[in-house]
Amino acid sequence: MTEAALIVLSCLASLVVAFVTARMTAHNDLARLREEMKLDYSVESAIRHLLENENYQKRSLKKIRHHLRGFSDDDALRQALVRAGAVAFSGDGDNEMWGLVSRNREDFR
Repeated sequence: MTEAALIVLSCLASLVVAFVTARMTAHNDLARLREEMKLDYSVESAIRHLLENENYQKRSLKKIRHHLRGFSDDDALRQALVRAGAVAFSGDGDNEMWGLVSRNREDFR
C-alpha cells in the first residue's frame, strides 16, 4: 500500500470511530433525558390528580407536602405545582392554598 492510501484509510477509520462514539453518546443522553422527564411527568401527574379531587377545590401547601414527600424544600414543591398548572391563593392566616387554574377561574381578580 502506498503512503497516501494509508493516510486515507486512517482518516476513514478515525471518522468511523468518531461517528460511533457520537452516536452512542447521543443515545445515552437521550435515555437519561427520558428518565428525567418521566420523573417530572409523574410528579406533575400526581399533583394534578391530588388537585382534581372533586371534594377539594384547593389544598393547603402543608397537605400537598404531606402527600408528595421527597422535595428538598417548599420552593421546589411550588415550582412543581406551577408546572402542573396550579396557582397559589391566600388561605386563613398564613395558610397557603393551591388549586388548578382550570378549577378556580372564578377566584382570579
